[in-house]
Amino acid sequence: MRERMRTSVPGVVRSVAVWLNVFIPFDVSGAGVPVCGGPHAGKTALDISSALLLTDQRAFSRDPGAASRMHSHVGVDLSGGEPVVTITHRCDWTIVCDRRTGEVVCRSRPSVRRMSAQVVSRDPVTVSLDCATTCPCPGVPPALRSLAYRGTIIYQPATRDLSVDLMVGLFPAAEGYGSVNDGAGVSIFRQAPLPIAASDAPGGARRRIRAIFTDDDGSGFFPRA
Repeated sequence: MRERMRTSVPGVVRSVAVWLNVFIPFDVSGAGVPVCGGPHAGKTALDISSALLLTDQRAFSRDPGAASRMHSHVGVDLSGGEPVVTITHRCDWTIVCDRRTGEVVCRSRPSVRRMSAQVVSRDPVTVSLDCATTCPCPGVPPALRSLAYRGTIIYQPATRDLSVDLMVGLFPAAEGYGSVNDGAGVSIFRQAPLPIAASDAPGGARRRIRAIFTDDDGSGFFPRA
């Protein structure tokens, strides 16, 4: 079944947005355990031997504000004579709790300093991403300590083609969405984490994601066959 990115006014594309997330699902291959007490009692966490690392308490989500280890948002405003590109990055709080009491032993927000993007051109609109961050809390497995994604997002206003060519990690989960005229996001990709323990998961951006969406009838995007 092919999804369509609906525009609020058929035939008029005023803006396009793409956002990417890396997140820890609430249940990672059955490895999620509940926090027994403290301020986060009942929430799911990963047992990292010395402590409990809170997940992002969610499954895949189209919400750009959904909790994530890493988030990048690329917006293209097409209402003027030349496309205007806005890029933002975000990392949400990392929280580690004591395994026995549930009390918080580390609460820190990873830096976005190494999350960078560059507008390569405006015709077509081409954005290059090179994003990485490091978990600041001790005891976190390597696959969760160093996270990354990189690649290129291209939008061609003349043909209304949106394409992505990305490298994402195999652990934890990764997802990407696109929307037209601030509409509901359509899934570009959803990458579940490998069904292995976090301590055994490989780090780094290892999986390639390539996708093309095009607007053939002026009403929105849909995957090209």
